[in-house]
Amino acid sequence: MKDSAYIDIRYKKGNFNLAAKTFIPAGIIGMYGPSGHGKSTLLKLLAGIENPDYGQILIQGKEVYNRSCKIDIPTRKRNLGMVFQEGLLFPHMSVRKNLIYGYKKTSSISFEEVVRLLEIEDLLEKKPQQCSGGEKQRIAIGRMLLSSPSILMFDEPFSALDQRLRRNIIPYLLKIHTKFNLPIFVVSHDLVDLLMLTDQLMIIENGLIKGIGSYNDLYFKRETRHVLQEEDSINVVRLKVQRIEKRNGMFAVSYDLNYPENILLVEENNKIELGSQVILNISPANISLSTEKLSGISARNQLKGKIVSIHEVDHKVFCQVDVGAILLVEITKNTLGSMNLKVDDKVYCLFKTSSMKIFC
Repeated sequence: MKDSAYIDIRYKKGNFNLAAKTFIPAGIIGMYGPSGHGKSTLLKLLAGIENPDYGQILIQGKEVYNRSCKIDIPTRKRNLGMVFQEGLLFPHMSVRKNLIYGYKKTSSISFEEVVRLLEIEDLLEKKPQQCSGGEKQRIAIGRMLLSSPSILMFDEPFSALDQRLRRNIIPYLLKIHTKFNLPIFVVSHDLVDLLMLTDQLMIIENGLIKGIGSYNDLYFKRETRHVLQEEDSINVVRLKVQRIEKRNGMFAVSYDLNYPENILLVEENNKIELGSQVILNISPANISLSTEKLSGISARNQLKGKIVSIHEVDHKVFCQVDVGAILLVEITKNTLGSMNLKVDDKVYCLFKTSSMKIFC
């Protein structure tokens, strides 16, 4: 997969120092780390809002900054779409005029396409102050899309929204990435929000990029684990719905043709459609392991899988189990020893429907 960007830069402002040298992969990249450690600064350096003291920046293979060669492409010509948490809409303009403001006639994305994708047809004649927070964010995203950017960048796009609105915005970002194949960089302090968007994280701490990779990998790496382990461990897993049937007032969802016996039991009030993607969110502490399928218990979800790795973290033990997707399971050292669990062992992941959340 082609990289979205390459950076080799150093930057100092007051007591803050940033030094980064890495390729940034294509796709959706979630930038995560402690507040004030360089996430937003890195976006501003990529966009040309701030300039490094030293180094080189390439966007989609094009050199936009090189201190030694005196190359410094201005922000407006870097072809990047940046959306801030406030949205920064023009209050005196209608939604339609806000959208058209950044529209390029040469854009490969049509006005009608963006309006339809973001479901803002009914808002076009309103003023921004007549729109909700979530609607304003969609309008700001639409305006950026119509400028035909090569990369979309979001700086804390959800922080001004409550949890319900944040969860409503995320599917639109996924649709944008899928439809237009646009790389997206997202800065957020909310790990669940990021993992609902992507499993690819960039960990930034003390002005350094400590690692780029999946949550499940970075959670156990020496350079990045302390950042991620400051938060409770989580599972945010994408599953494609292969089959649905009603069973005892619930949806029985098959999600992997290679694991046809694995059925996820979901509350019927979820709007699940065949062929769609759902996101399973569950704490590793709410999953139990068994070496055989059990009857007569309240944990009705019993997914067969294989242990692919075992990690000891302080007094806890984490097993990564492949059930058609990787689930992180938290157990005790005593359980590990008494069950004599090892990598490649066949196990069942047991959990209650009430302990998980499903996002459609």
